[in-house]
Parts: sequence; C-alpha cells; structure tokens
Amino acid sequence: MEFGIHEENMLNQRGNLCLIAQSLLVVAYSTTATSSSTHAAARVMAVFGIALAVIWAYSGSRHYWHNQVLQRRIIQRFPDIAEILAAFRRPGPSSTLLIVYGMPAMTAVTWIVLLVIT
Repeated sequence: MEFGIHEENMLNQRGNLCLIAQSLLVVAYSTTATSSSTHAAARVMAVFGIALAVIWAYSGSRHYWHNQVLQRRIIQRFPDIAEILAAFRRPGPSSTLLIVYGMPAMTAVTWIVLLVIT
C-alpha cells in the first residue's frame, strides 16, 4: 500500500519538476527574445521546450499506466480500497489524466505558438 502512495507521489513530483523546468525556460525565452536582435537563441529554446513537453507527456504516460496496474493489484489485495475510490470518484475526466496529458499538451502548444511568432 505504501508503494502505491510512493508511486503516485513520484508521478506528481515529476509533473511539478517538469512544470518548474518549463517555467524557467519561459523566463529564459522571454529574456532572450526581447534582448537580442536575432531570435535564433529564442527559437532554440522553443524547440527545447517542445521536446521537454513531449518527454514530460511520455514519462507521465508510462508512470500513469504503471500506477493503474499497481492500483488494480492493491484493490485485489484490499477490496475495501475499491469502495473508497468509488466514493471519491466524480463524473468527467480524471484529474490525473489532465495532469499527465493536458498540461504537457498545453505547454507544447504554447511553445509552438512562441516558435511561430518569433
């Protein structure tokens, strides 16, 4: 059970790390894009931002599916966990899916737009 909690924390921490890295990259991009006459460095940062978003989505996806397998095993071992999860489940998409796929996708779109306008 503790392993499941650890794995979910790892997923969240990885997302936080990627979000912080993307934020720092945006700051560096904006500084470079506004201070130089050539925008080559800003374009390189935008491409790097897209690559980082893809890596974020890929690693998050792998970890998400790993957690799904782990959660099924925990439910098999502790049936009362299924009842608890069902009580907390709400209609609509899972917030975990939004974090794993939505945030990297929005970040990638942002970098694509910045790459186009630079």
